[in-house]
Amino acid sequence: MAGLNQIYFIGEEDQLRGFTALGTTVVGVGSIHEAEEALRRAVSGGAVAIFITEEFGGRMLDTIASYADRPLPVITLIPSSAGSKGIAYERIRRMVERAVGADVLGKE
Repeated sequence: MAGLNQIYFIGEEDQLRGFTALGTTVVGVGSIHEAEEALRRAVSGGAVAIFITEEFGGRMLDTIASYADRPLPVITLIPSSAGSKGIAYERIRRMVERAVGADVLGKE
């Protein structure tokens, strides 16, 4: 069974600090390079779920896509405190459309 320490949050440290109280791994980053490196370390470290703020995840979609053929970890974008940019919803909509063959979720 996976432990909470195998769940990673990557993004602006001040926005993710509260997740440390849950026992998850929080990696504060300040650049795309740091975010991509944190993602690589999390994957190689056995992460089962990785949550990346849209601020960084939206700018590293190619890197995230390179892990799409693996069953784990599940990589999900989450909104930052500035609110959602719609990147996560659009990504999920495209994945559902690919799986089902039709856009059943529609535009936001």
